[in-house]
Amino acid sequence: MKNIHPFLVMIFLFYGYLNGSAQSLTEFRAMLKDYGMNITIPDGFIETKVIPNDNMEYDYAIKYPDRDFELRYAIRPILYKSYANDTIRKEIEGQRSFRNTSYGTVLETIILNITGGKEYQCQAFDKKSVKMEFNADWGATSFLELNSGFGKGYKYCMIIAIHKDNVADAYYFYLSNTKANFSANMDPLFHTLKFINE
Repeated sequence: MKNIHPFLVMIFLFYGYLNGSAQSLTEFRAMLKDYGMNITIPDGFIETKVIPNDNMEYDYAIKYPDRDFELRYAIRPILYKSYANDTIRKEIEGQRSFRNTSYGTVLETIILNITGGKEYQCQAFDKKSVKMEFNADWGATSFLELNSGFGKGYKYCMIIAIHKDNVADAYYFYLSNTKANFSANMDPLFHTLKFINE
């Protein structure tokens, strides 16, 4: 992927700007309900502050209280239940076809943003598995080294991206400074965010 059009980045950041960030789990749950999703966080995790940055806005974050491991969630709805005005409705709904077909390209754009322009390979999930596990139509993952304001204070990130047509794109960002025990730390948080069954 050599030439990402700046418009893709602007679109993605625009959706993040519309969302804002949740200040509590209650607020995040309310946001998710509006976007056709739900979250179940196991005991033992604490909320952590959402840090504004120019690379990847996100909505909510949790971490282990005693480990160098954080999980950030970013939700990008495709359609909203309500709009501030008809101009915003037209702009957002006009992107529906793009959003329902270009989720892989958007994921690659996010990776470029948070790695300082370095490309990483993404591994798509099996379609049947992503439907069963997340109630999503598509999903993918990538493991990378961070180099951006988004990643400040952390070295490694695993992204899980899930997409549901006409509903939303959602991203898990698992952050740590070591690869040791990365999978074990991720495991209890892997299925915390899902799309609601129709």
